[in-house]
Amino acid sequence: MWSLLSYYLVPSYYPGSAPSPIRTIDGIQIPHKAECGNPQNATVETSQLAEHCSGYGFPQVICICRHGSLIHGDFERNVSNVLGDEDTYPSTHAPGEPTFTSIRDADFLVWDANVGSQILGPEPSLDFMFIVELVSHEAPVYSPPTNELYFSRLQNGFLPQMVVDLNHDPPTISEQLAKPPIYAPSGARYHDGLIYFSTIGGNASLDGYSFRPGIYTVNPITGESKTVLNNYYGYYFNGADDLDIDDDGQIWFTDNYYGRPVHVNTEAPQISCGTYRFNMSSGLVALIEDSLIEPNGVTFSPDKRTLYLTDTGAGEAIIDGRVNPVPPIRVNSTGSRTIYSYDVGVTRKALYNRRPVYRAMDYAPDGIKISREGYIVTATGHGIDVLSADGEPLIRVQTNFTVINIAWAGMESDELWAVGIGGVARIRWALKGPIVV
Repeated sequence: MWSLLSYYLVPSYYPGSAPSPIRTIDGIQIPHKAECGNPQNATVETSQLAEHCSGYGFPQVICICRHGSLIHGDFERNVSNVLGDEDTYPSTHAPGEPTFTSIRDADFLVWDANVGSQILGPEPSLDFMFIVELVSHEAPVYSPPTNELYFSRLQNGFLPQMVVDLNHDPPTISEQLAKPPIYAPSGARYHDGLIYFSTIGGNASLDGYSFRPGIYTVNPITGESKTVLNNYYGYYFNGADDLDIDDDGQIWFTDNYYGRPVHVNTEAPQISCGTYRFNMSSGLVALIEDSLIEPNGVTFSPDKRTLYLTDTGAGEAIIDGRVNPVPPIRVNSTGSRTIYSYDVGVTRKALYNRRPVYRAMDYAPDGIKISREGYIVTATGHGIDVLSADGEPLIRVQTNFTVINIAWAGMESDELWAVGIGGVARIRWALKGPIVV
């Protein structure tokens, strides 16, 4: 039970002396609250965890005092290991922090006010655009020649792609079926006139087609698709989850176990998870990383010298082929929920110097993209985190649905679209994505 008792000072000082830096709450002795921006001032009794951000309306945009590093009084964040209903930072029960309720109402949390306005711009907006099925949606990608946003629905037997037409105001959404269909894309990039999809769908016979996880292309103008990669020396890939493309046209993609628990892959894993480099010119597929539990999102830095990979091992999958039907992904908050960065070798054939840069504050980092300015942007549960190149939290966008993946969109790459379980949202701010050609 939580009890809300009034604060009172410990009477351990004499008149004329400095007040004691200790007070008692519910029988627990804790330090006085330090005024935000001046931790040496230990006499302030009013919580300032959530503050007004200069130039923005409250509580749409909230500045978090000192990165939220001190929660006053007792507190508890009840863990909810349910995909789509994960616990969040604002769900923390903190009766000693009256401004915590405002945090729950915010669209944008600013962890670093020094760069907050540079990222948000003068009038940031978060718009909920479409209600979609209560299943995972993935592989968002912008098509410049058609001014459309493609994304997928990871649902057993569902073959069309969802397409948002940005030529209309407001945008409209429809279904389009590639020719021939592709099944369960999970990652996507636009490159040189084509959309490259990485897929986790596998089925020997579905609507008259055979599907295997791999890399596929779709021409957004004609709708024609082609298979680019579908095996590793005869083995099925478990599920080609996400991809990025370097300046040499090589595809770097992750392969994890999520196809079966999402019920879009009928085959049990044949090989372990890994991250690969695929040379489209020669056809060579090379393993470049195999230490992550569930390698997931992948993106290059703007100069292509750094590769970021996400590990969503907190989402556990059953791989035993004797278990059928396979239970859904089980969330374990103690599992890996980390972004790693790597140095890319000068020959663009290998990765070096793995280092963790960020542990997600909600769920796990799934889709990941880079901004034109070099910020890391990643989908993490009920929101999107903007990080420095070193992984320091700068901004959090809070959504009313679980975000699985994100993509830059618009002719100037000045919108970020988020897709996930039950919803599609659009963020407009000062950040921009790389210009795709």
